[in-house]
Amino acid sequence: MKISVMSSGAEIVYEEFMQAIKQNSSTDNASASNISKAFANALNTVTVADSISSATSYKDIFIEASRKYGVSYDLLTAMAQQESGFDADAVSRSGAMGIMQIMPETAKELGLAHPFDAYENIMAGAKYIAQKLQEFGGSVEKALAAYNAGSSVVKQYGGVPPYGETQSYVRNIKAIMKRGADVPYTNYISRTASRNQLENDLKKLLRELPDTEEYAVLKHTLAEINYL
Repeated sequence: MKISVMSSGAEIVYEEFMQAIKQNSSTDNASASNISKAFANALNTVTVADSISSATSYKDIFIEASRKYGVSYDLLTAMAQQESGFDADAVSRSGAMGIMQIMPETAKELGLAHPFDAYENIMAGAKYIAQKLQEFGGSVEKALAAYNAGSSVVKQYGGVPPYGETQSYVRNIKAIMKRGADVPYTNYISRTASRNQLENDLKKLLRELPDTEEYAVLKHTLAEINYL
């Protein structure tokens, strides 16, 4: 697992950390910039122990969703790549939201209260495509077409409707499934994680930084401000 600076919660901790460096350290601006880069890199690339409580990878969420709803991991991740490129904040022109691009009305039906929360959005998308697979007898093509254009249209045409967008959608997802989706190792930090959890996890991560030149100044500064 890794903690990502992309989370709003992590950004708060990150900004406060950098403020502490400026206030309590003799570091000049140039060094502060290098420390900032090293710190952000650590948040996004350093693997830490499984005991980290506030963060998990997108991959793990898709695996959990696959097991919970009986939908293949390859299908779910291919959908996410096609729908949003794994962007948790994505909003389409029609108002579809989040990684799995769920429409507001569908979100209400699925009980999706926080559509821009990656975990909740992926789970809702998995639940929705599972419903479509069941509705269309396990046909991936029909289920995807229904996810994109609606079940009534699929029933009307007896399959993928003659809409360019929907046909391209189904074709692209099948192609992604065949080669494997490019699931980013972007990490999800729980929306319900407390500040103490984030802080403790961050300190654990920083204590486990490798002894490399890249992190030398950062580790020196951490010691200088007594952060750990």
